[in-house]
Amino acid sequence: MGRLHLVLLALIALPAQAGTYKCVRPDGAILYQQGPCAESSQGGELRVDTSRPGGSNASPGGKDLSVEGQLRALESARAKERKARARAAKATRDKSRGNGQDRAKCAKHRAQAARWQEEVRNGYRTQEEKQHDEHMLEYHQLLVGRYCAPK
Repeated sequence: MGRLHLVLLALIALPAQAGTYKCVRPDGAILYQQGPCAESSQGGELRVDTSRPGGSNASPGGKDLSVEGQLRALESARAKERKARARAAKATRDKSRGNGQDRAKCAKHRAQAARWQEEVRNGYRTQEEKQHDEHMLEYHQLLVGRYCAPK
């Protein structure tokens, strides 16, 4: 009984155009083959109904369930995923570069840069104070470049 199930499953899996033949040999053995039966055998072409219970050949929802159709759908899904990842990476890069996305930080660091620029202009008492003021000015100017849109 198990072999009969395997044979039936194999027949159902074959396309209807494959030309499956059921042949009965003179000794009574049943043979399934792709070509016509030998002259000494009885039988003929076997027709397998592969349509769905409603009579249609399409799958539910009209999806193409062929291997090629599934491959196209998989490639399409992967392409959409790659595009989504690229958009997310670009948004992250833009945010880290600060192309005008944070106005509050931009205003804060512009004010700080102006303050430290004034400190540098006013002079200093020691070399360390000069280096500190120049360092702070440079730091806030970098942050202005990061958080403010380029002009």
